[in-house]
Amino acid sequence: MPKISDSITIRDMEVKNRFGFPPMLTSSSDLEGCPTQRTITGYEVKARGGVGIMTYEAAQVDPWAKGGGGANIGNDANIPAYKKLTDTIHKYGTKIGMQINKMAMIGYTFGAMAGVFAPANIGPSSIDVAHATSAFDMMMPMWGDTIRTKNLKIRELNVDEISDIQDLYAAGAKRVIDSGFDYVMVHSAHGTLPCSFLSPYFNKRTDTYGGTVEKRCQFIIEVVQKIREAIGEIPPIMVRISADELVHDGNRIEQGIEIAKNLEKAGVDCIDVSQGIILRSPFGITIPMYCEPGCYMHLPEAVKKAVNIPVMGVGGINDPRMADEFIQQGKADIVNLGRQLICDPETPNKYFNGQIEDIKRCIGCLQSCGTCVYDAYSGLDHKELTPSSELKRIIILGAGLAGMEVARVAKLRGHDVEIYEKSDKIGGLMPLVAAEYKKARFMQMVDWLEAQIKKLKIPIHLNRDLSKEEVKSLNPDILVLATGSNATIPVNLQGKPNILTQDEAILKSKQIGKKVVVWGLNAYWKGGIETVTTLGEEGYNVKALVGSDAVVGQLLMGNAGRRMYLLRYIRDKKIPVYTKAKLVDVTDKAIIIQDSEGKEQEIEADTLVYCGARIATGKALNEKFEGVAPEIVLIGDCRRPQDIKAVMTDAQKFARSLK
Repeated sequence: MPKISDSITIRDMEVKNRFGFPPMLTSSSDLEGCPTQRTITGYEVKARGGVGIMTYEAAQVDPWAKGGGGANIGNDANIPAYKKLTDTIHKYGTKIGMQINKMAMIGYTFGAMAGVFAPANIGPSSIDVAHATSAFDMMMPMWGDTIRTKNLKIRELNVDEISDIQDLYAAGAKRVIDSGFDYVMVHSAHGTLPCSFLSPYFNKRTDTYGGTVEKRCQFIIEVVQKIREAIGEIPPIMVRISADELVHDGNRIEQGIEIAKNLEKAGVDCIDVSQGIILRSPFGITIPMYCEPGCYMHLPEAVKKAVNIPVMGVGGINDPRMADEFIQQGKADIVNLGRQLICDPETPNKYFNGQIEDIKRCIGCLQSCGTCVYDAYSGLDHKELTPSSELKRIIILGAGLAGMEVARVAKLRGHDVEIYEKSDKIGGLMPLVAAEYKKARFMQMVDWLEAQIKKLKIPIHLNRDLSKEEVKSLNPDILVLATGSNATIPVNLQGKPNILTQDEAILKSKQIGKKVVVWGLNAYWKGGIETVTTLGEEGYNVKALVGSDAVVGQLLMGNAGRRMYLLRYIRDKKIPVYTKAKLVDVTDKAIIIQDSEGKEQEIEADTLVYCGARIATGKALNEKFEGVAPEIVLIGDCRRPQDIKAVMTDAQKFARSLK
């Protein structure tokens, strides 16, 4: 069997290895839809990192579909800008293609949500918008009202319009090849226009373009035929499909296989197998940590058994060894590493060089995928480290994410660094966060930092709670306080034995009753939506999720796959949710709240888990250590309770600012 390091030929195009980067939106294009320098940088770092093949993000074929950071290939004037991109990528021996797309229902509904109406309310059939956007309905309580008040409707395309749209795809594909791209990929997954022709709940037509699977393929087959006429015989044509739409009334893998067979017959050279519909099942597209890495690789495996052309697979894979195993097991011919290559674009090179412990592993947080939470100077904002000219002795108190990242970056820049940690472990709050339901992967971030700290020979002293005199005796030029934050509960409720902080509930450091109410509607330390899932899966009876916010999981609003998964869990477990609520009192037998209508409610429960309101430790420590060093700096949670991305950014900005 082949290995991931082996080359592969698609049509007549030879790809140097089988690591792929799939089309992922960056929203970094200029107002005309052309790549900016940030865009080029984001792709170049991946090509330099050793990936064999990458597909540029979905570019619209409509001439008018510009602005908002989206890519556009609907105008000849954009060709030179794309040629600059492809010339850059080809310097590294990487093959690059472009995914092309037509503005339709996805753009229409997202635009309506933002109050922007594009002429894209089209589809194979006029359908129930509410049903077709069920994920929106779950994540945004007012979505149904938006549909009604804005009278959102999908207009059925006639045959002449279908032909005109197919011509747009062909013209766009010609520009793709003229721009120096090696191949064209048609986006026929995730709910795009071609995908909607394939999907039985989008496509209710009874003419040539609807009915059986074969007829539902007719639109994309004709698109492929017109593209081939436009670009000639040499460049490969690929199609991305949702082989399983992950909804009961959509295409499942059985239909996905039939679609793939029809595409092969139509002359498609490679099938990129994905899954999900962004408007209904986004957790298959923006795959959260709750889904195990590689969880969807059975789909390309099934397609590969049915066709004789190369098949790409994807599925939240964050380990190149796993990707290699999938290649050797025959599950795919190319394995796409999307967010993993955003997290660490050097993954292929590091793997080929045997540097496994140096690979940053995507934790599936979905929190920041233009630049990774690991590094504010990565991806689109990549910036090389430079040596410092004024070297300092830096003492760091706290071996959490912030402390270790300051140490790593400062040491790479030439500074003398030591870390002191008062507990017996590193990682700060991360071991606690990783103890929640299916978040064990978060510790991979700590593991990577620990490996880098050891590699750089930075001393970490555990179980050392230094006094002012001890710190002063170390003669630091800079004292960095990175001691984190502490959980708390409201003053009027302190001292009650049946109230636990979120930390206590997760770590089981205090006894929990079997009937639990969770206070706080957001994510970790600002809310307990994930703690509800954790406690529920551990066998506790979660009686309600309550909070003062108007929306559940507001912090995760941009993380559709993660938030959808959690909201679906709460729905399926029938856990009551109270928004805009006030916490009145906690007794031995009940949690008393005031609901959004001002009515007092008693929820029978023996424990309240209070999620939120952390207190930074920095102010007190800053006063304690005043005068021990010429400069004292507060970093991360020590300065202000923050999320992972903000903590790492805080650490990097300081370490990079050193002269």
